[in-house]
Amino acid sequence: VRLNRLSPNPAVAILAKLGNFIPEAGLWLNTQRPEWNDANNALVGFGASVVTLNYLRRYLAFCLDLFAPLADTELPVAVEVDRWLTATARALARHRTRLAGPLTDADRRQVLDALGGAASRYRETIYRRGFSGQRTGRRGGPLRDFFRLALAWVDHSLRANQRPDGLYHAYNLVRFDRPGVVPIRRLYEMLEGQVAALSSGGLDPAESVRLLHALRRSAMYRADQHSYLLYPNRRLPGYL
Repeated sequence: VRLNRLSPNPAVAILAKLGNFIPEAGLWLNTQRPEWNDANNALVGFGASVVTLNYLRRYLAFCLDLFAPLADTELPVAVEVDRWLTATARALARHRTRLAGPLTDADRRQVLDALGGAASRYRETIYRRGFSGQRTGRRGGPLRDFFRLALAWVDHSLRANQRPDGLYHAYNLVRFDRPGVVPIRRLYEMLEGQVAALSSGGLDPAESVRLLHALRRSAMYRADQHSYLLYPNRRLPGYL
């Protein structure tokens, strides 16, 4: 693909994920498109994936590089997608000051409602009327600013998911039984969370080494096999 003819279609995949983003929890595993359901882990509806958030980080970094030569190039984008992108960027920018520290449960709900509302309005428009066929122009520079802003939010959430033992959370549970708040319950450690963190590009070499040492010390390590379990053997309650 010639860069001077590249359209900002990669932004659509990012917008689709951000529409299900719950700060400090991950990407919501709900029953709405486009996010998926982790039925095998019984997380459907109330789970949030930090694993997928790590891979979103990789994609954002890739898009920053991809659009670097296009800072002053105007790229065509569907007007419906342009409105979605504008609403998502405004939501992230409006709450950006909250990245200075931990979020409250109320902060988390406000950001989720703003991002999810933008995605819902986009879906409703497409379902009801389809695409109009009209296009507008987006310069590569402002698009990269959007990727950078989204990356700041993702990095904030990934840092919030580092455990005291040096490992990273893989999945979390969220609750919606009280209006205006989204509390988080952390799940036990999982190997895929560490793999995702190591491959995200967000850790420097020293941080990666510390994570590998923490992984070796964890209950997921099987010394007799010199290998790792997906998650530690746990004592589960009996049937009765």
